[in-house]
Amino acid sequence: MVETVVALLLFLNGNMVEHVYKDSLKVCNESKKIAEQVVNPLNVTFVCKEVKAKTEIDSGSKQKKIVKVFDNNIFTGSGSGFFISDEGHLVTNYHVVNYCNINQVNYAGKTSKAKILAYDRMNDLALLETNIKPKDKFDIATQDAKLLDDIYVAGYPFGKAVSSSVKVTKGVVSALAGLQNNYALVQIDAAIQPGNSGGPIVNTNGDVIGVAVAKLDYKDALESYGAIPENTNFGIKSSILKNFTSANNIKNSNEAPKEITKDKVGEKILNATAYVGCFTSENKISAMKTVETAFGQPKLAFDFVCYNDCKQRNSDSICQQQCSLN
Repeated sequence: MVETVVALLLFLNGNMVEHVYKDSLKVCNESKKIAEQVVNPLNVTFVCKEVKAKTEIDSGSKQKKIVKVFDNNIFTGSGSGFFISDEGHLVTNYHVVNYCNINQVNYAGKTSKAKILAYDRMNDLALLETNIKPKDKFDIATQDAKLLDDIYVAGYPFGKAVSSSVKVTKGVVSALAGLQNNYALVQIDAAIQPGNSGGPIVNTNGDVIGVAVAKLDYKDALESYGAIPENTNFGIKSSILKNFTSANNIKNSNEAPKEITKDKVGEKILNATAYVGCFTSENKISAMKTVETAFGQPKLAFDFVCYNDCKQRNSDSICQQQCSLN
């Protein structure tokens, strides 16, 4: 029999591995609270939700049990994003949201499903609509960054595995083009990790000069050049971002940049940066495994996270390639 039931779902490393029928959401949440107190490693998550499931009556206990869950969008990974309007419009990378059935934005203790309003596959940008009213928003810099400009990269490297707080790294603009003279990109030396995808690259005035998108694959560089690259990272230029947002009716300030204190830059980063979670189905996870290039250039970069069991099925280098941008 297929019906809608309340289930306590257990996810291990993003994979749903167990599901238990509960009488109500209240009972489920009570069970969830107890389970989290008993089992609380970083890679285990408990979720209460209504799902479509095949059920049957257990012959021994005479109680209902779940045989199979059909409505099982799986947590696949996470990226970063940032608000560019007071109405909750958020920018991230296209590769962060492309394969997701559900995009979920976490911000200041609030959670919102996000709708993709527009995307630019070529330049790896996506515009999301949320029901969040952010405390602050970013303006896009009126000019592209210059060589040696000081910058900050904000986001959620490794998702929430380290902590649920936004993280910031500092660096400079180290080149005005990306790999193979891709002038849509800017190169930076501020550290970025899986999970930083889609996060803002901010100047000392608190304006966005780029969107974190990629880092040079160290294994490919080692094979090609005999050296491990250090902090060879890339962002999408503000001019590309501005064209994308303007084409989608998002107004940007044309005022000359104003100098603000480092504390104010920190406040803006804290109040205008968000975590983006991706939930998708098994068949779409399989589709992700075929992705091997970024901007048409193989082995360029990293993704927001590898698909669930990538490292179990493939070598780490293949995992990084197949979970890169698309």
